[in-house]
Order: sequence, then structure tokens, then C-alpha cells
Amino acid sequence: MRVGILLFDGVEELDAVGVYEVLAKAKQLHPQLDLSVRTRALKETITGALGLKFLAHDVRRDLSDLDLLVIPGGPGRKDVVKDEGLLKALLDFGTEKPVAGVSSGILILKEAGLLAGRRAASGREASEELRGSAIPVDDRVVEDGPVTTAAGATASIDLGLHLLAKHFDRRLADEVAQRIEPPGHRKP
Repeated sequence: MRVGILLFDGVEELDAVGVYEVLAKAKQLHPQLDLSVRTRALKETITGALGLKFLAHDVRRDLSDLDLLVIPGGPGRKDVVKDEGLLKALLDFGTEKPVAGVSSGILILKEAGLLAGRRAASGREASEELRGSAIPVDDRVVEDGPVTTAAGATASIDLGLHLLAKHFDRRLADEVAQRIEPPGHRKP
């Protein structure tokens, strides 16, 4: 499984890094696991919302090599939704393959047309903007068809664990959770 995490200037660092940490930790613990996690951006150097600099693994608009795409949020999302070509690429991808949104990244999925009529996790920031398009749900992680959403930046870790359990197995997700010890995660 090839997972891409979309990066853009103004991305909320924790939205991107939380899910990356979980998935990369699974691969580190089990090198034979059919999993790769890459960051994808339209330019090499990305500046996060709090100033953290990222170097994207892959600089390209084409998403066809991925099996799953994760869209983090952050204040930079307002510029992302102005890029009609990228929104079209996201819609094309999300109608064929699974996508996930974290925090206000959910609103990028909405603007791409991927949330119409779907249930979506909604944190404080996204709840009002989702109304009329998606069905806001007060849960940490919500899966509706090929779209998975996670409410709030710290839910990025929960999203990663959810994706591991869904695409691999619950034991792997529990093993990774024990290693990174997220608050509130049950210990087997």
C-alpha cells in the first residue's frame, strides 16, 4: 500500500506528522509490511503553519501512483482550494481510491466534491463549513465509503491507527499504539 500525505504551505504540522508517525512506525517495526508512506507536494520545500520546514518526498501533481491519500488541514488550505487543477486531481483520485482528511483538511475534501452527502468527523473549525454538503458527526474518526475523516489535529494519530487496523489488522494498530502511547488509546 502506497500512502501519500499532501503537503502545502500553511499545513498544520501535527495533521501531517501524526499520521506519518503512526504509519512509518508500523513499517519500521515490520520492514516486510507492504506499506510506504511519502509526502507529496507541488514544490520541494513547504513551510508549515507554525514555521516547521518540510522537504517533500515527491514533488508532483499526479497522484496515480498512490493507493491512499491523506489531506491534512491548516490555514494554507484556503490557498489549496483555489487550485482548481489540484481539486480536480483530488476528486478524480477520491472517486477511484480511498482518501482521508484530518482537521480542516476535511474542508479541502469538501471543496473537491468528495464529501457530498457523506458523514464526516467535524472539529470546531470544520463543523459549520460542512453543513449543507456533508453530515457533520461528533466523532474522532468517521469512515463513510472510501472517505475517512478525523476531527482535530491530534486525531491525526487516531486516523493513522484506524488506517492500520482497516488496511492491515487491529493487532498491528495496537502494537504501534503501545509504542507511541497516544493518550486514551486502550491497552490490550
